[in-house]
Amino acid sequence: MASFQFDVDTSPMARSIDNTRGNVNGVTAAVVAMQAAVIATEHAASKKICDNVDEGFYTLVKSQISQKAVAAYTEMTSKHVTLLQLAKAIENYKHVMENDFNMIARRYTKLFNSLNKALDIRVKELDRPAMHLAEIRKRIVFDKLKDDSSMLLSISGETLPVTQTALSGKLKQKTRETMNAMYESVYEDRTYSEKVDSILIKSETDSSSDANMCYVPVVFMVSDSLLNPGDNIENIFTAKNDVWQNVSPIVSEVNRINKDLTWSPSDSGNKDMIRREFIALCEKCHDEERVVKEMIRLFDESPWEDCK
Repeated sequence: MASFQFDVDTSPMARSIDNTRGNVNGVTAAVVAMQAAVIATEHAASKKICDNVDEGFYTLVKSQISQKAVAAYTEMTSKHVTLLQLAKAIENYKHVMENDFNMIARRYTKLFNSLNKALDIRVKELDRPAMHLAEIRKRIVFDKLKDDSSMLLSISGETLPVTQTALSGKLKQKTRETMNAMYESVYEDRTYSEKVDSILIKSETDSSSDANMCYVPVVFMVSDSLLNPGDNIENIFTAKNDVWQNVSPIVSEVNRINKDLTWSPSDSGNKDMIRREFIALCEKCHDEERVVKEMIRLFDESPWEDCK
């Protein structure tokens, strides 16, 4: 059997394949670069679109707000003009009403004056004798008194009685003024003496055992200090009146003899009586209910002692 051997040169095909592989690699690199470029372009395009959308939304909102502001300002301006017109109209109505009132007042004044005159004439016609007598008295008595010529006395004998009457009237007036001044002076002296006697100690000749004693109410209060927990604050209170305004000597004396005083628990009767008065004062005050309740609670929880 015959055998055949062929030698084929594959060098061109190998070179072609090598060229093809290089082209394929170039295409691959181009595709990768194009993909990266496409992604970058899409990202830039999406960012630009978002920026444009945001800017458009901002511009739209700003435009709407500006339009509303302009509309509100226009409406406010129109309202202001309307209010000015209404103010002028009201002022005009006021002037018209004042003119009408003055006109009506003048008309009714004339009407009432005419009615008064008519009524006066009718009353005079009804009481003609009495009115005639009044006219005679006015003409004879009062008109002469108002006339300066009536001061001249035609008879010399009437001068002395008139002078004596005038002097007597003037003396009586001065006497009355003097008596009033003496009464006021005596009343002031008596009032002053009563006020002084009320604050002075009675004389030793008084038979009463308490004649030389003068009692003044004093409240001695001790409270805890809010700044220093271990300290106490002492306060002394006493009553004031019109006669005794300066209570500093009483407070100083009570503070001086405080250590020598003997204290004992207060009587429940006195405390109950004072508590009733305190409750009445709390009910009359206009503070809040919580404050009133707290005041009553502090009053009930505070211990009381009397000086024996």
